[in-house]
Amino acid sequence: MERKLLFSLILIFLLTPIFAQVKIGNNPSSIHSNSILELESSDKVLVISKMTDSQMNAIQPLQGALVFNTDRNCVFMYNGTAWASLCTGSTGGGINVTTSSTAPNNNSLGDFWINDTQNNTTHIWDGTNWIAIDNNPRRGNGSPNASTAPNPTAGDVYVDSSTGIIYAYDGTTWVNSNTTPSANNGLLINANNTIQLGGVLIQPTVIETDATNSLAITGLQNGDVTTDDIVTVDRTTGILKRTTASNLLREEVTDIIATDGQVTFTGLTLYTTDKINVYRNGLRIDFTVDNATTITIEPDATCYAGDEIRIVQLY
Repeated sequence: MERKLLFSLILIFLLTPIFAQVKIGNNPSSIHSNSILELESSDKVLVISKMTDSQMNAIQPLQGALVFNTDRNCVFMYNGTAWASLCTGSTGGGINVTTSSTAPNNNSLGDFWINDTQNNTTHIWDGTNWIAIDNNPRRGNGSPNASTAPNPTAGDVYVDSSTGIIYAYDGTTWVNSNTTPSANNGLLINANNTIQLGGVLIQPTVIETDATNSLAITGLQNGDVTTDDIVTVDRTTGILKRTTASNLLREEVTDIIATDGQVTFTGLTLYTTDKINVYRNGLRIDFTVDNATTITIEPDATCYAGDEIRIVQLY
């Protein structure tokens, strides 16, 4: 009988831990029926494992494991695939905000990373890459490079915080606002780096106008026809040329010694029909133009042998 009792006590002792509930701290005899482990204290706490980022990421525990990340000052839970931050308390591990000089690993969709070595530029994890959400203007100390302004696209703007110089990315290179401008083909740059008219033309240049968009020059000084040239325009090309004032109205004089009874004079080169004067022995006489090479004087001015006929043309 004593042996049976001893065996029963040993069996109860061995089986009891398998189904036991454990209460640690205050009121050890009071434990909820659904609890397997309860901690109760008004001046003592549960401290879970503490690890750095690299230590935490080096292990793959059971799903539901907890650890306090000392690099991020946050509790992380292992979801069976990756460590997820519990700092925000959101479903699925919450949104993690990391302030660091390097991008964090094992990120969740919507996590934020603030780069504290690049003027706190902020990025968001899109599930694959960190995307800068304050991309323009970017900022950094010194001119932009692959580190301070990675993966630029045409139109991006960058500010050098140390000098205030502004850069713009043209699709190939960063161009800064202090670049000295250049000008040619009728333009020049003065001492104040202002572009002005006045340079040398280095190639044929066309300024096209129409009835609405005309070209005018006002405030011109009075000219002198004896010393100044006159600007002309080629009817076909529109090219500007110059000529002397005397070339605008030419005079051509043809002298002919008449024969007795002569009234018609041929072999001429007549440039116009309305700017011709004919003189007989110095006196102006009437005439008619027969064609481009012939004129006939009035009958009352029929010539005698040796009369001088002078034909004056203005054209």
